[in-house]
Amino acid sequence: MRLAFLLLFLAFPLLELALLIRAGQSWGFWPVLGVIVGTGLVGTAILRRQGFRVAEKVAAELNAGRAPIAPLADSGLVFAAGALLLSPGLIGDALGLLLLVPGVRSLSGKWLAAQLFGNATVVVATSTTRTGRGDNSRRDVPPVIEGDWERLDDDPPR
Repeated sequence: MRLAFLLLFLAFPLLELALLIRAGQSWGFWPVLGVIVGTGLVGTAILRRQGFRVAEKVAAELNAGRAPIAPLADSGLVFAAGALLLSPGLIGDALGLLLLVPGVRSLSGKWLAAQLFGNATVVVATSTTRTGRGDNSRRDVPPVIEGDWERLDDDPPR
């Protein structure tokens, strides 16, 4: 498995470079540069927009008492699409654009979840009571009153 990842990380940049050279010979320098810069700008916009949506989706799922696996997977794949678009290269751009298609992203998310979790069970536990200092919503815990005190029935200190 490690050898496969090593070969992937060595082969992918070489394939990207070879494709950029061939595209530059075929289309010319400026169109290829325009595609790389344009997809980089699109990737940056996607990454900026995605940041707060992840937190909102996860919080909504947790508040509903469900495991936030689907929103995390979807947001993670959109983030990966933005990162692929941000990186220079035509193969990464094509993969990033494919991940922006909701149907492809849904299938990719299901496949990824099956690979990562298999037959795992995810349990989300929620609590209806709040705890913490100054919280009087629980009836079994008396309220905490802060203040200074001095004992009057003992002998004064020497």
